[in-house]
Amino acid sequence: MKKWFAAGLLVLSVGYTAHGLSTLTLVTSSGRPAAGFFPLLIGFLMMISCAVNLWGDWREEIAQRRSGIVPPHQADPEAEAKADALGVDAHGIDGGQDYGRDVLIVFLYICGFVAIMKPVGAFLAMVVFMLAFLFTFNRFHVVSNLIYSVALPGFLYGLFKVLLNASLPTSPFGF
Repeated sequence: MKKWFAAGLLVLSVGYTAHGLSTLTLVTSSGRPAAGFFPLLIGFLMMISCAVNLWGDWREEIAQRRSGIVPPHQADPEAEAKADALGVDAHGIDGGQDYGRDVLIVFLYICGFVAIMKPVGAFLAMVVFMLAFLFTFNRFHVVSNLIYSVALPGFLYGLFKVLLNASLPTSPFGF
């Protein structure tokens, strides 16, 4: 299953990069990086990392077939120690069949985020997404959820809209 997921991500990253190469401009007429430079750089890095991940998963599967032994899952002791120190239950962090519901919830939240971004604007859509996500998966930390739900979208809005002057969908309120 891991190798198919890695292969799917590789196909998506290749598609993203190919689409970017056909629609975005890498350099301006003066030779400076254009708007398409950063997304294409990210696309190439995604392709490389997905290919490396797929290669590792494929080699792991071949080794398991040759030996005939499927190794039992063992948690990383360092990660377990950090999770225990933070008071987090990390015994099921790597997912598996038990977390399919959570993956579906995150997928639906992302689809909702994309759907509401144009009508309500990027900043408000990010705040709503963060509130929904954090109150679903971190419901007992109300104050920190509210702080993160405003601070992260505020930082991203300031970075992209103000500092980098990127065009983001605006809300009916003008931001």
